[in-house]
Amino acid sequence: MPTGTNLDGTVTIHAVGDVGPRRIEYGEPPESLLAMAQKKIKEADIRFCQLERSFSTRGCLQYRDFPTWYGRVHPDNVKTLVFGGFNVLSHASNHSFDYGPEALVDSIELVRANGIQVVGAGKDIAEARKPAIMECRGVKVGFLAYASVLPAEYEAREGKAGCAPLRVSTYYEAQEYQAGTPPRTITVPREDDVRAMEEDVRSLRGKVDVLVVSMHWGIHFLPGMLAMYQPTVGHRAIDAGADLIVGHHAHIVKGIELYKGKAIFYSLGNFAQETPWHQKPPPGGMHATNISSSYRKWQEEPGWERYKGSSDKRYTMMAKCVADKGGIRRVSFLPGWVNQRAEPEFLSAGDPRFKEVVGYIQPFCKELGAVLTVEGDEVVVCGAG
Repeated sequence: MPTGTNLDGTVTIHAVGDVGPRRIEYGEPPESLLAMAQKKIKEADIRFCQLERSFSTRGCLQYRDFPTWYGRVHPDNVKTLVFGGFNVLSHASNHSFDYGPEALVDSIELVRANGIQVVGAGKDIAEARKPAIMECRGVKVGFLAYASVLPAEYEAREGKAGCAPLRVSTYYEAQEYQAGTPPRTITVPREDDVRAMEEDVRSLRGKVDVLVVSMHWGIHFLPGMLAMYQPTVGHRAIDAGADLIVGHHAHIVKGIELYKGKAIFYSLGNFAQETPWHQKPPPGGMHATNISSSYRKWQEEPGWERYKGSSDKRYTMMAKCVADKGGIRRVSFLPGWVNQRAEPEFLSAGDPRFKEVVGYIQPFCKELGAVLTVEGDEVVVCGAG
């Protein structure tokens, strides 16, 4: 039963970024992670998030060529999503296959058993590319999801579980004649994956009134920076028929672009991401010497050990769209703040932190041609001119 309040034939969509609950492992109620945000999330009819964990006790740790945390948690953590009111999610990410096909399929089945539709991953490529269609008050909203940040073998194929891939190749080009100067980084999406995405969008377009594409993509931790392939992929999705792009993976909020009047949220940031930095995987199955260098430094702050990182990881947002059978009528976002326990809360316009979040993202949006206007406790996204 929808909990949104619209009675005029419109539907409200809320979308947040990375959610990775692990309250069970902390010995705490899973509902507590979203206690401050639940009421606002559930004001919409359709509530979307990006799931960064697999809910399972099965599977084997997969090979990774660098040490990182791994995304499998106790199945009871699904109660966090149920409490939050989410009814559709993407499971396409660089952590969904961390414990192989058993854990991934377990997770998908458990989420669906709890009334939440899943896109972007599946037992094979056909299921991973299958859309979710939500209907409310006669308005049909379709969702598709893809991942560009994929370790080897995390993609779904015929007969193999995984994510719907939108893979990218990276090249380096000298920018000037001096030897040793930093090169230009060129990223090019694989044409077969882009065409598969376009095929999915076109196939879904005639079946829905609003079409949302979720992208797990981009460069994490670096403020405002977009990889070259992101606008290319986002524009082609919209050209094929998408109405809205919601991005995640960067773990910080990034700019919003308006392309042909359609919004591309390049990164919604972390929303409720409990990252167990204190837990590292066993040393086997990886090259300990092949570790990516730290390309952004920050000063660790006392009290933030459970949710550590740069201070802009505390900024978050929830995209809000009001739509009817004619499409999306209004796009805005609700600024939020993540505390030391990885718990998000939404901010009122009178809160100094509201201005801090908006002030952080505003220059990036301006570069992308989007104008932000505060209306009440929301920030409306408009085109320049």
